[in-house]
Amino acid sequence: MKEQIIHLDPHDDYHSLRDKMGWAQTDRILLVLPPQQRERLLKRQLDLLLIQRHAATLGAKLALVTDVPRISDYADTLGIPVFDSMDDSHLRPWRSRRPVFPKREDKTTASPESLKPPQVKALPAWLTSRWITWSSRLIISIIALSAVIIMLALTVPGAEITIKPQGQTINIPITLIADATQLETDFSNHRIPARVASITLSTNVEVITTGSTPEATARAGGNVTFTNLTAQPVRIPAGTALRTTSGTPIRFVTQKDLTLEGKRGATGDAPVLAIEPGPPGNVGAGLINSIEGPLATQAAVVNVDAMKGGDVKKVASVTEADRKNAKEQALSDLKQRGYSQLLAQLKEGEFAPGSSLRVIKIVSETYSHFVDEKTDHLSLEMRAEVGLTVVNERQAFAVGQKEIEWRLGDALALAPNSVSFTRDEKATSDDVGRIKFDITAKANASAAIDVEAIKQTARWQPVEQVGNLLYDKYPLTSRPEIKLFPSWFQRMPWLAWRIEVVIGN
Repeated sequence: MKEQIIHLDPHDDYHSLRDKMGWAQTDRILLVLPPQQRERLLKRQLDLLLIQRHAATLGAKLALVTDVPRISDYADTLGIPVFDSMDDSHLRPWRSRRPVFPKREDKTTASPESLKPPQVKALPAWLTSRWITWSSRLIISIIALSAVIIMLALTVPGAEITIKPQGQTINIPITLIADATQLETDFSNHRIPARVASITLSTNVEVITTGSTPEATARAGGNVTFTNLTAQPVRIPAGTALRTTSGTPIRFVTQKDLTLEGKRGATGDAPVLAIEPGPPGNVGAGLINSIEGPLATQAAVVNVDAMKGGDVKKVASVTEADRKNAKEQALSDLKQRGYSQLLAQLKEGEFAPGSSLRVIKIVSETYSHFVDEKTDHLSLEMRAEVGLTVVNERQAFAVGQKEIEWRLGDALALAPNSVSFTRDEKATSDDVGRIKFDITAKANASAAIDVEAIKQTARWQPVEQVGNLLYDKYPLTSRPEIKLFPSWFQRMPWLAWRIEVVIGN
């Protein structure tokens, strides 16, 4: 609250005081008068009245701080608060210190007739008799007592009515679809949102190869005969290459040094082995007939007997089926480990059917051998992202709750704490992870009864008639049980709020 404090000087009068008040918009104006040279200040009550009116024009309340009796009297007459000090003005409310009394009539001017006591007309004698007095008092007492009794009868009694409405059990099987692409619950089509939980894992598996590939294990060999084509000795060192000339050339090498005698037609034998192992080296007699290199002009060669000993055996190798088997085992291992880890991350109220488990993406797969490559074992290192569709049971049960509400309509009402839901553990999943599962919504319902209507029907009715009245009017399984307080009162309470209706099972 704004306040303007004005300290007056001894020489101030009405006009200078008004100038000091100015046009400031304040809620209160406090005039502080000086303690000396008081004669000039506010010598007339009219001056103080004009100052009060000017303050009212400014929208402010006026108060004084002074100890001059004359000015205090003027102020009290005009209803202006007066304080002894500035602190006092802040601690006390701004009210006049003198109460304003209503003007009394001047008795000196009253007429003689007005000074006479008023004349009271005397009552008849029978009205002042003792019997009439006692009778009137008794009647008034009876009326007052009756009013109290009626008031108590209307307000004190209370009643409790226990009713058992006709009921039934509701079982609703519902098939739902949980879809990760569904944004909101579709109650009419029984579709609810789901989420996909995923994790990236690595694994390394090894399988035994099932393929077989022939592998040469021994080289064919025998003896060949060299013939000298010159008259000079011819030395044939070990490692001299020989070959067949018909069909695909088969090459052989000598296994030891041989020197032919220095005359034309001289012969000598030397052992040879096929360069390549396997059956191709088992050539017939007379097929090895060429010497590779410069010795071909100095000597001739021929195998008198067939070459023998070239052999093969079957060795394990990789097939396409082996690679497929390794991949299936790797994926199975990733799914199994991913499923257990994802289940551990589920929140309360969530479930994830194993049928929704799938490999979202293969990040990498590395095989140790190619197809047809000879090996006893094939290993595969794989890294993949495994996903699982997660469903929130509360969203599924919300669909069941809505179905129950639709089934009840306006004619039935749910029994308290009777709604329950069960979920079938069997669930199916499609290729994109949509889950299809079943729930059953169960509830106990009873006929919907308006409690206020029960109270209005029962109020102020005889107790022995209320049971039959309610049983005939409302769908109840039995007549209501009624408890009245006090028990000796034979009517239901007049006030409906004094009746309590309890709905039993």
